[in-house]
Amino acid sequence: MTRGQLALLLILALATGWTGLEVVQSQHLSRQLFAERERLRVEADELTVTWGQLQVELATFADYGRVEKLAREKLGMRAPRMDEMQVLGTR
Repeated sequence: MTRGQLALLLILALATGWTGLEVVQSQHLSRQLFAERERLRVEADELTVTWGQLQVELATFADYGRVEKLAREKLGMRAPRMDEMQVLGTR
């Protein structure tokens, strides 16, 4: 085997070893990213459920009948009588 062939063989062996290490590193990174994606998917599902619960709660608290009842009971508010109303005309 000549010196040139030996140098080429050494270069190819190093390149093969380097490529193998890069494949291992790439697979490791891929597994890490997959695990992170799954964790984020679970978190997104939990947030979607929480969002739905908050929407139901908002609809409950914003119900007109509930607001009117609280205004009457807690704030002592009432609808104005006809003699307390004043109608403004438009020009």
